[in-house]
Amino acid sequence: MTLSDYLAQSGLSQAEFARAIETSQPTVSRYITGLRMPRRDHLRRIREVTGGAVTANDFVEIAEAAE
Repeated sequence: MTLSDYLAQSGLSQAEFARAIETSQPTVSRYITGLRMPRRDHLRRIREVTGGAVTANDFVEIAEAAE
């Protein structure tokens, strides 16, 4: 599941999710658009906050599509 899909399904805003993983909203936006790959610590937090619904593999697909 993409992070964008997770946020839509959960009803969380990018800003709320950013606070949950201890980063900024613009950083979350960059993750969603594929402009930036999350750092390892953020990947861990994303997996934890989403209950495993969003994983590192989901970001690889986004990054490939953005190229």
